[in-house]
Amino acid sequence: MACTIVSTPATGAADWTGWITQQGLTDRGFMRVSLTNFATTAASLIGTGSVFELAGSIYSCTETAISLAAGTASADVAVYYVAIPSAGGTTCTFTMDSVAPTWVDAKQGYYASAASTTRYLGGTYIATAGSYFAKFIYTPDMVFGYLLQNAGTRPVLKKILNIDEWNMDATDNIAVQHGLGSFKKIRSITGIIRDDADTAYTPFYEGRIESDSTTQVWAGITDATTILVYRKTGGVFDGVLYNATASTVANRGWVTIQYEA
Repeated sequence: MACTIVSTPATGAADWTGWITQQGLTDRGFMRVSLTNFATTAASLIGTGSVFELAGSIYSCTETAISLAAGTASADVAVYYVAIPSAGGTTCTFTMDSVAPTWVDAKQGYYASAASTTRYLGGTYIATAGSYFAKFIYTPDMVFGYLLQNAGTRPVLKKILNIDEWNMDATDNIAVQHGLGSFKKIRSITGIIRDDADTAYTPFYEGRIESDSTTQVWAGITDATTILVYRKTGGVFDGVLYNATASTVANRGWVTIQYEA
């Protein structure tokens, strides 16, 4: 069926009806929502001044920032920010829900179902420590949100760790604490070794093929808290160019880990 133009209002009751109809169609799917703590891992609130359309009505958050109740949210799960109208439809409450929404063409938004008046505004991922990652708000041109598109896949985060003092000539390995509480979240390890003069920076990667005699430095996960970085005995790092102590080189380099939230 072809699209039908809505007449531009001039004067008279019929024209005002046309204008109201235009406004209703223009507002459909409208979303101008902000979150507090958007760029941090702290819990967010619905920001003051947020405005959105819900099932044909416009709601404005004119009071102070509004909290999101826990709802069905729990740790280590993708959740969504949900607006629920009151029985009379005059006010809204907000909650976090782990049940994925449905896109409804007629309403131009994500809802609990095609017949529902419960609208989904955005979402986040709650890590095991109760930290909030990958927060997002649905926008008019955003058909699939980050969490929905990735079917709830955990966000991959990055952490850079100092190796600290390491006399590589005297010791063939050093322990670096990753601080995650569980090595099972780690998905990759890379690093940089620098010489005493701070003129040579050499990258290294996790793992080692034992038959590969050219491997000079490698890293391995040894337990729940520790990454061990090794150097090859008799290799290029086992010498006087890498034997300074903390009085000269306080940090031998860096270990970078990628891990799931």
